[in-house]
Amino acid sequence: MRKIYLALAMALIVTAGYAQKKNVNSAYNETWQDAPDFDNARKLIKEAFQDSTTMNWVKTWATAGMVEMKFFETELIKAMSGGSANEEAMYNALKEAYDYFLVAVDLDAKPDEKGKVKPKFTRDIKDQLHTNMEYFYYGGGYFLNKQNNQKAYEMFMIFDDLCKKDFMASFKIDCADSMHMQARYLAAIMAYSAGDKDGALDAFLRSKEDNFNGLDVYNAIANIYAEKNDTVNQIAILKEGIDKFGEEANSSEYGFMSQLINIYINKSDINTAISMLNESLNSDPNNKEYWKVLGSLYYEQKDEANAINALEKAIEIDPTYADAYGEIGRIYYNAAVNESNKANEIQNNAEYRKAKEEIVKPAFQKAIPYYEKAHEYKPDEMGFLYNLKSIYYNIDDGANLERVEKLLGE
Repeated sequence: MRKIYLALAMALIVTAGYAQKKNVNSAYNETWQDAPDFDNARKLIKEAFQDSTTMNWVKTWATAGMVEMKFFETELIKAMSGGSANEEAMYNALKEAYDYFLVAVDLDAKPDEKGKVKPKFTRDIKDQLHTNMEYFYYGGGYFLNKQNNQKAYEMFMIFDDLCKKDFMASFKIDCADSMHMQARYLAAIMAYSAGDKDGALDAFLRSKEDNFNGLDVYNAIANIYAEKNDTVNQIAILKEGIDKFGEEANSSEYGFMSQLINIYINKSDINTAISMLNESLNSDPNNKEYWKVLGSLYYEQKDEANAINALEKAIEIDPTYADAYGEIGRIYYNAAVNESNKANEIQNNAEYRKAKEEIVKPAFQKAIPYYEKAHEYKPDEMGFLYNLKSIYYNIDDGANLERVEKLLGE
């Protein structure tokens, strides 16, 4: 009796498997009809995917792809003939066809029970993909216009990937043509817009080799590394960009060197930042921003002499450079505050008054012309006025104190 039950069970399994293969064949045949029943074909394929005997059968996956590709082509004919086509469903079907075909090609490359590889569907699949390849690019554009950034990214990437797939090699597709370069760039933009930083980084790194919007691509890569807190790769891509594009990379629009310097400053590696600035100034001696930052960094290192010298260089280049004036004013102001603090520790009144008149007041007065110039060229910066107020208070200059207070609205 037990043998009978086992035999019946095996018969049921074989019958079920045969039925599912029949479903796949029916779906396959549907793709050759003039008016395919796509709903029924998809239903049959869905059932085959759920059965153990057909879920890993190459024909199941190949047929699933062919059904979607046939649907795509049917809708495409409608669109090209001026009919009412469902473009979203059309491009979604193209994407699904590609996904199914990839699995089918992989299964088709596996050896049979005799250990031989005899692909049955790959040739037809690659022909269909090659014929319709450019529509993945157009699909990316469609979803871009619909603001479906994730789908746009996927379609652009498929278009780019197709030229690199081993099974497509016989077509000798030019991956360096303008459409592929644009696809890589647009894929990166779409991925970033969709919040997919990893996808964007991958696409931008591909696009980097194209010299297509080169500086924008390098800058985007650097920004993504910054967002990922990957300073090692951020530094590397910025240096690579400077080597490749030269002074254009250091323009006000991109500021690669400034980005590098800020990284080292944030890492408290002031010496490296100073070294890089000096190197940059050798080739770009009229960059007032670099001189100003260099002065600030020297001051951080308590090297006041070199700090003031660098800031004076910035002012030579631009006599109206308010921030450079303000930075020199800050150096002298801080030095005066230190002298004032020392004087305040003097217990003897006569000695205190002498120190204030001979040391403290002259120290504060050094800062005045720089802060006044800074205010002249940048009148909306209240910080300059507040320090001037403090200075005039400390040197007992009532007239100028009143003038500055009025400017502050006090």
